[in-house]
Amino acid sequence: MFDTTKPINQKQIIHIGPICHEDFNVTLAEAISSETGIVNRLIDYQSLKNMDDTSVLSSLITPDCLGVLLHYNFRYYAVPDWLLRVLQNLTKTKDFKLIILVHEFNATYTRKGIIFPAFRFLLTSYQIFRLADLIVTTTSRIKNIVSRLTGKTEVICLPNFSTMGEPQCILPLKERPPYLIVFGSKYTRPLVYTKFSKNLLKACQALGIERIYDVGYPCDLSTTEGQFKGIEIIPMGFQPHQVVSELMLTSRGGFLDYSRFPKDLGKSTIFAAYAAHGLVTVLTDYNPSEADGVENNK
Repeated sequence: MFDTTKPINQKQIIHIGPICHEDFNVTLAEAISSETGIVNRLIDYQSLKNMDDTSVLSSLITPDCLGVLLHYNFRYYAVPDWLLRVLQNLTKTKDFKLIILVHEFNATYTRKGIIFPAFRFLLTSYQIFRLADLIVTTTSRIKNIVSRLTGKTEVICLPNFSTMGEPQCILPLKERPPYLIVFGSKYTRPLVYTKFSKNLLKACQALGIERIYDVGYPCDLSTTEGQFKGIEIIPMGFQPHQVVSELMLTSRGGFLDYSRFPKDLGKSTIFAAYAAHGLVTVLTDYNPSEADGVENNK
């Protein structure tokens, strides 16, 4: 499914993006293959960037290629000039559908407290987006920026899905053990136990929590000593999706720090996973994402 070494005479979709992006790309490719039987090929940004000859990618775009799905996940400090050159060359020599899924997008950056427009990033992104047959974003905020930048009014907004599956049978909260899940990246999750420890403790008291499962990249839990009396904290580390899904199904709440991304809760696959498993989701701070159908305290 993920072989990219040679073309095949079979219907296929080519994905270009960071393969390790919360497993989103891999999960999406597997879901498409499972539902349709179409072969999905994943090409990592870095391998594409390091290709001496883009004809390798060009050779994959055969008449059987249904399209190229580009996962756009760049920030102002990593302007993808190389990607623009690759796509411009391909669109000149090949006839194919290009769909761009915009995961991350910021039109400005802050330096010494001053907000600056990211002109070079915006220009390159504009040129790439103009090559697309269809653009999909994960939040309304990103959709509005991309629409204004490109002049395209048909940009679609689809909030991210749960990469931990969407179980069909969900127990009511009153029938679940008093457990809570703390899930997140290796950058934000440690803050839950330091900067936001009081928020976490308050959530545990409100939900009657007796045990916390810490899931993901190992982090220092020594700061929790003495703070969470009567609450057991179990470091789980990395676990298969099935194990994490079962933990969520047998817990009452999910705790998440997403304060770095205001108005972008719709792009959080962790928030989507909490919601799909029927957990009471508690954030470290109010995240104004009503434009994506996410309302506070509802």
